Amino acid sequence: MNAAIALCTFCEIHGPKVIFTTQTYRNYDMQNTEKLKFYGPKEVLRQCHVSLEDGQDECEGCQSIGNIKYLSNDHDTRTSFLSAQQSLMQDIGNLLKHACIRSLSCEVHPGKEGVCYFGDEYRGHVLSHTFTLKDAQARGFRRWYSFIVFMRDKQFLLNMWPFLIDNLKEVIRELQDFAEKRYNAEEAECPQRAMRLTTANNGAGCHNASTKQSRTLTDITNEKHVFVRIHMWLVWILSAGARHFVEVFPMSLLDDEINYSFDNQIETEGGFTLVNAKLPINLNLYSDESKFSPEFSEITEKSTALILRDLKRLLGKDQFRQLLYSCLTGVQILVRGPKIQRLESLYGLSSLVPRACRRVKTQTSEYMDPDACNFIGVDTSVAVPLPCANVCRLDIILNEHQVENTNSHIVKWTGVLPAKLPTLLVKIEKSLDNEKLGNSVLRAHFATLQEEWANIAKVVHAMHGRGHRGDLSGLMLSLGAGPQDKKLLDAWSMGLPSNPA
Repeated sequence: MNAAIALCTFCEIHGPKVIFTTQTYRNYDMQNTEKLKFYGPKEVLRQCHVSLEDGQDECEGCQSIGNIKYLSNDHDTRTSFLSAQQSLMQDIGNLLKHACIRSLSCEVHPGKEGVCYFGDEYRGHVLSHTFTLKDAQARGFRRWYSFIVFMRDKQFLLNMWPFLIDNLKEVIRELQDFAEKRYNAEEAECPQRAMRLTTANNGAGCHNASTKQSRTLTDITNEKHVFVRIHMWLVWILSAGARHFVEVFPMSLLDDEINYSFDNQIETEGGFTLVNAKLPINLNLYSDESKFSPEFSEITEKSTALILRDLKRLLGKDQFRQLLYSCLTGVQILVRGPKIQRLESLYGLSSLVPRACRRVKTQTSEYMDPDACNFIGVDTSVAVPLPCANVCRLDIILNEHQVENTNSHIVKWTGVLPAKLPTLLVKIEKSLDNEKLGNSVLRAHFATLQEEWANIAKVVHAMHGRGHRGDLSGLMLSLGAGPQDKKLLDAWSMGLPSNPA
């Protein structure tokens, strides 16, 4: 996993400071099987920590291991994990300092202690977990710390959110246990609150408090090898993340008959694995999907984008929006009318949701409830329920039965659209209205949007599966989703495993 993890503290004298960093270094020469002492650039090991920063001396609270470095190697993957007080790569070090300031000042969780995401494409993407440790000699008897995980790849970082947070919480919990034991022992020996009140009343506490040096993490936890422990924890997180999280192609967009050659994998500098295919990889964005959906084999001449544009034109903006909202949020779509037009409508609408969420019945002799299928087509002779909030009905009227100056397509739904529409719905509507986008481009665009929102649903679903039942609005916001998207994400999660943990 190509990431840097840093431990930061808020020094009472010097403000936010990075005090410990762990990074991954790899050697990509797979032909050389020799075991090396270090698999990164040799000049990195020669770097020393500079104790002067911005013209100020660091106090004890800003320090951790000085010029000592901790090194762990995984010879099988030719990977080194190196920990130091500051990053030994200047560009990463500057970005971590900037992230540290944001982590302990402006980018804080609403409850102060907790998790948040921030970043951009220029300064990298950061997952920050802020916490406190009890300290009898600190202001308020607590010291502020944070772990920050820095990556260049936003989507990869956010997809790893549950894994990173679950494991960092275990590290934080153990540090807090160490600190609490030391705090309780010091309070039993000499209660600090009473002593501070006494010295303040005597007028002797102000000068002493201002000149008192902050204590190191080793003193606060009373654990001599606390930084060795942190190094081993972070090494495990980085190595386990690299083993279990791999960047892959979105398989729904690739040819099902690709023959992979797993013997010739290539490790990239980004920390991902490229898998060579024996056959050329062909995207299905412009190919005929009917062979993957046999029920739609009769309608091969129209693309889904053209079908949706025709539906929007025939229904009008308001009715098409009702149909689109129902389709994306899990309301059953019932299409009643002649066969070809019925198939086209079902084909276009069902293509907007992930395949795992589609339960399509193109022609049934009797109505089936939403638990059995969410896209259903019936002939005009089949009895169907009255329109309700759980069923959105699209009636297609035969030409010979159509009254003059009336629509051939009618949507019947008793539900109410929310004041703020789902983000995906708004994007689909805008792209359909853009006449400069051809049908083939629209099809590729819809496929990309579908992958993006399916990934968001997977992350949120995974957090629920790990027992995080609280408010996930912060996570959703960092993923680009809002409260208006919750119903859509819940509906798309129905196609995922019931317990992703």
